[in-house]
Amino acid sequence: MLHYMGTRQPPRQYPVYEEPSTAPAATDPCNTCLTRVWTPKLYLTLSNTSPEDEAASCSYIVTSHELRESVQQGCKFCRTIADGIHGRVFLDELYERWNKTDSYPESLVSAGKEGATREGHASLEDNASDQAEAGAEDDWNGASAFNEEMEEDATGGWETWQDRDTLTEVCKFQIKLSFERGEGELFTFMNAYVEADAADTNEPNELQKLCGEKAVELRYHINIDDNQAEDAPHLFPPRTSNSILGSETNMSIIERWMQKLPSLPNVSNISALQAPARLIDVQNHHELRIVETSSLQRSDQNFAALSYVWGTNQTFVLLNTTKDLLATGFHVEQLPRTIQDAVTVTRRVGLRYLWVDALCIMQDSNEDKARELPKMRLIYKCAAVTVVAAVAKSATEGFLHHMQDQIAYLIKPVSIPYRVQDSSDAQTNVILSYPADYKRSKDPINDRAWTFQELLLSTRAILFSYRGVQTIDRINIPSADGMTSGKDPQLPSLPWSGQMFSLATNPENARQIWLATRGEYSRRNLSFQGDKLLAIAAVAEELGQKYKSKYLAGMWERDLAMDIQWSCPRDQNISEGDFIRRPRAEVCVAPSWSWASVDASVEDFVHVWEEEGEKGGEGIKDSLGFEVISCEVELVDPDFEYGAVKSGILVVKGRLCSFIWRPHEDDDFHKAFESDGFLARAAETDIQDCTELKYGEATIDALDPELQDDVEVVCLATRLIENVPGRDDVEGLMLLPVNEEKYRRVGFFKINSPIVFEKCEVEKISIV
Repeated sequence: MLHYMGTRQPPRQYPVYEEPSTAPAATDPCNTCLTRVWTPKLYLTLSNTSPEDEAASCSYIVTSHELRESVQQGCKFCRTIADGIHGRVFLDELYERWNKTDSYPESLVSAGKEGATREGHASLEDNASDQAEAGAEDDWNGASAFNEEMEEDATGGWETWQDRDTLTEVCKFQIKLSFERGEGELFTFMNAYVEADAADTNEPNELQKLCGEKAVELRYHINIDDNQAEDAPHLFPPRTSNSILGSETNMSIIERWMQKLPSLPNVSNISALQAPARLIDVQNHHELRIVETSSLQRSDQNFAALSYVWGTNQTFVLLNTTKDLLATGFHVEQLPRTIQDAVTVTRRVGLRYLWVDALCIMQDSNEDKARELPKMRLIYKCAAVTVVAAVAKSATEGFLHHMQDQIAYLIKPVSIPYRVQDSSDAQTNVILSYPADYKRSKDPINDRAWTFQELLLSTRAILFSYRGVQTIDRINIPSADGMTSGKDPQLPSLPWSGQMFSLATNPENARQIWLATRGEYSRRNLSFQGDKLLAIAAVAEELGQKYKSKYLAGMWERDLAMDIQWSCPRDQNISEGDFIRRPRAEVCVAPSWSWASVDASVEDFVHVWEEEGEKGGEGIKDSLGFEVISCEVELVDPDFEYGAVKSGILVVKGRLCSFIWRPHEDDDFHKAFESDGFLARAAETDIQDCTELKYGEATIDALDPELQDDVEVVCLATRLIENVPGRDDVEGLMLLPVNEEKYRRVGFFKINSPIVFEKCEVEKISIV
């Protein structure tokens, strides 16, 4: 992967211009690689690097002529370096051209002001100029350095840039390879820093300019093809089998991974009241049984936990009518296929007990659920390992028999011989690659709300994914460092850091993590909307240890004034092309001011633009008198602060202004807007027969039978914000009255005429 201006880009493929009469025979790796880079000395250096050192490095020099010749010979590693150089040259030229355009055309800032003619219409010349500028920006935003299929390349519009033989220019490169540790102190990533030597001329060529900030930075994943080779040190993570997920190769890898873990979570650190009440004993291969943990020695209670998608047809569960039978014993074949596979994995990694929610929580007992659900945080934190059946659509499908999908790569696998002596044959191969982004939608588990916190809280996990088998060890991941914290972001080590909660070292970090978590969780689906707060309660409780603030129906008291300013983007069903809005649940899930009250994906703009506007403006300029006075919620279980709620009331002060709601009615017209409708008011004077003026737009939170065309809504201003330089907007909550004293939230608005709120007095209201 090519680093470029804080982003990651696919390397652009370097065009190989072969010269048949002089081209040497194919050699992979080339002699340069085998004598200057991938030598026994390198592996010895890595082997002798102290485990306390998070990285080790080496460097070598190669000329552009040598690199070009190696690529022509067929050296795949040199080809990746050449692709990186070629991609950097391309992106630099692309950026230089784009930078000559105005990324934010004046028309976006001054529409209706200076850009208008006396007749009130923009000139044709201005419109043409604006469109050209906007088109240039769109080209840049859609640009890619990847040119595998040139006819579909997003950069096809940049006709002036043609792929050329960039390595014909004279240049000497210093290449530094940095090997970065990942889990288990293994070297998991390799970074290549390619920098041109300082040119002796006052006019350097395009290659000689690649130094300093313009140096080429590439990143690879690194694995070993077979880590059982004799005398091969344990330097790199093994490459899993690319066939059946439950293959013997993969099972051996996870077995060895568990054996080499320095320690398991200490179950004895949690009290008997916090431990799971039941576990499945899988030791007997002929018969399983459910055991009460109160009858077990605490030191013997190491267990695996299962994270999986239930589906709609799981019937083999723990009930009052089946508890005695399940405690006596049952055959593994009676279990749904996914749980059968989890039993197989549990045994293979050397554990006796397995925790599965369907069989360890009484499914027909509200009392048992009330006792066990608050333990979820510690169950997954204290499990020796969590088995994540990511690829299975339901409990009956299973996961070990699944075939791994053919992996797409941004840097295709490159094999490098592993040799311990110059004269010896390779014992095995080191594999360099960079997989394409993880497609979350291809693993059904990423669609379910309950499973989000299960992986998030797990100390260690084994993922059975469409991409293969992956192990996660959050205890032994290096500290976060910029873009390379633990796992790369395209891997499913959710969310965005191997040590999610270690980043919550201060309240502000905790808030940012919570907002990101809230956004990811809200896009997932629940079978029962009444579980909305329960299915994220364990994460809230974990973050609450650092947040040090009262939890109120999915919100934190300390940040309530900012965090109630969430909105629901207009979801789009990709397969049908229709925008979806769902009604609120019939029973109360949360107060209307809480994001948990809606069955929709939630976005929060405040934490992104607090200091800077979305389009380069100043950001939030004024609260317009908005203030939270008090907030109270009534819990279903008074002893579980992070659980379900019965009701809630929010008392605030702010400026209120009434508008007429005008929803977008035409479907095609509707799809062109990011909002669901306009806010209008009667014109104070007739302007060319216009009796109504549109002041802004709004997104609705849910389908609401009362929110019809021509209904009067009340807008509560919560902030004055400058997103675009020179233009102020008012944003806030769109409300409907419940009675004379109370309101309920129905949407989020943006109005570009702050003057309408200047005449409004600050009022005190209650929102339920």
